[in-house]
Amino acid sequence: MQEHEKPLDEAEIDELNELLFSYSEKVEQDHAKDSQEVDCVFSISELDGFLTAVLTGLNPISPSEWLPALWRGKLPKFESEAELQKLTDLLMRHMNALANSLFEDPESFAPIYEISEEDGSEEVVVDEWCYGYMRGVELREKDWATLQEAQPELLLPFMLLSGAYSLEGEEEVTEEEREEMRESLPDLVFAIRDFWMTEAEKPKAPKTGRNDPCPCGSGKKFKQCCLH
Repeated sequence: MQEHEKPLDEAEIDELNELLFSYSEKVEQDHAKDSQEVDCVFSISELDGFLTAVLTGLNPISPSEWLPALWRGKLPKFESEAELQKLTDLLMRHMNALANSLFEDPESFAPIYEISEEDGSEEVVVDEWCYGYMRGVELREKDWATLQEAQPELLLPFMLLSGAYSLEGEEEVTEEEREEMRESLPDLVFAIRDFWMTEAEKPKAPKTGRNDPCPCGSGKKFKQCCLH
């Protein structure tokens, strides 16, 4: 495994988590003065869910697009080039390691969920991870509409568990059903990945040229009909 694909160790995960919180807090404070709600990525769990969706969608999304999206386009102010480089290095290593687990070594895939400690017991919390996943979906909503139409049940658990979606017409979900959804998340990630891989292999319909007959059947040239 290449150095840039090496998974972050626990200390580096904690460091990235702290950096995300620190920079996101600064961004929200800066823009709160203008009464703007930025909704930044504050945790490694949300980041992990976000990048999982980014990596397994239909079309590749470059870091130049997804990185600013961590702060809804409101980039933090870095004190130095070294500070920016440190954050970028950690982000890219995590993305590369995640991509390796999603496409080369599926058995190693392990979502980074939040752990809640209360009354001496620990509880796995998936809300932030699912919220991050849905943020990744939002980057390419038009692409994901295909999945929503063909197999909406694949994305439904992410939406419900994220806590950010109120779905009309859906019956109240029991705690038992929520637990089943939580346990199914890794399998759903790969089902969605496979769906998009199949979509990518489908032959593309040839584009209609400007001087070709309009596909609507009017008999006119495309440029004189629906293209206009």
